[in-house]
Amino acid sequence: MPVSIVKTNKAADVRRAVELLGGMSRFVSSGEKVVIKPNVCCGKESSTGAVTDPEMVAEVCRMVAECGATPVVAESPIYPFKPERVFSRPGYADFTEKYGFEFIDIDNAPFREIQVPRGKAIAHSFVSTDVLQCDKFINMPVMKTHLQTVVSLGLKNMKGIVVGKQKHIVHLQGLDEGIVDLNTVVKSHLVIVDGIIGMEGTGGPTNGRAVEMDVIVAGDNVVEVDSVATRIMGGDPSEVDHIRGAERRGLGSMDGIQMLGDDLASVAASRDLPRSPKMNQFLITGISLRLWNLVRVPWAKITGGEPVRKKAAQPGELLIDHGLCDGCRLCLKACPVDALSYDDLLGCDSAECIRCFCCAEVCPQGALAKKF
Repeated sequence: MPVSIVKTNKAADVRRAVELLGGMSRFVSSGEKVVIKPNVCCGKESSTGAVTDPEMVAEVCRMVAECGATPVVAESPIYPFKPERVFSRPGYADFTEKYGFEFIDIDNAPFREIQVPRGKAIAHSFVSTDVLQCDKFINMPVMKTHLQTVVSLGLKNMKGIVVGKQKHIVHLQGLDEGIVDLNTVVKSHLVIVDGIIGMEGTGGPTNGRAVEMDVIVAGDNVVEVDSVATRIMGGDPSEVDHIRGAERRGLGSMDGIQMLGDDLASVAASRDLPRSPKMNQFLITGISLRLWNLVRVPWAKITGGEPVRKKAAQPGELLIDHGLCDGCRLCLKACPVDALSYDDLLGCDSAECIRCFCCAEVCPQGALAKKF
């Protein structure tokens, strides 16, 4: 099964990537419902490398419509980010109005329980009905890093078909195996990786460094596409647990891939990839999330969700230095769950805060930090 590589900085060149594979008519037929799933995990612009370029998604919708099929874009953000806030920033809130194609917020649309017969981490989950009932599924991730899985590509992008808090459960039960579990029950008929602006660094998938990778990768096998994309990022797919696990379970091969279009060497570069994904999983999921689940409800009842400034910050919570804060409010824009507020002083609702510390990352005065 071939994988196409197109060296470009133009979203419209996604057509060339698909044409190298035989054209969109090879994948979809007239009268079919086609769900197109980008990666819109957080409320950032595509220029940050965190989310799929909406212009590229719209171009794929046009290609599907030209085949006489009905394209529908569907996505859900990282739990517990609020969809209405997330989708308003990267250009998806007005997607239907701007491009004329339906956009579905998976977290607020019908879903149903599925069984995972070959599941190693999850035996069942709750997945978008639109995804389950569509005729074809087009997977459109971004070429970026992930601190817990090294890369976030086509296989990882499937976690967005899971509804709401169920995504959180996948993390708790085993992220890499859970990713593979989902891909055993929902097939990607076409995978298109937006690598025009990608992301590197341990801060991925939301707070890494944006980098102009200038490439689009496409194919009909998610393991093969992810393997090629990982190599373009300077990584080894055999060292990525969920890619290796997907090959082991017969979902595709990491090697012996036929490549079409531009040469891999012409687009490959050594990117800054996370080096300790298992340690990050342990620290974030193994300890922090489990502790947070234990204390969040009781703590919220005790404090009434009062801002941090009205009590001392506890270890692991957000520490605010009001002497350094100049009231710029950049942190309010960065917070994905609206946990911050600014009255006479900056405050944080500890019951809403998810400890992502995006606020601390954007603070120009260094007024925000994690309490140790």
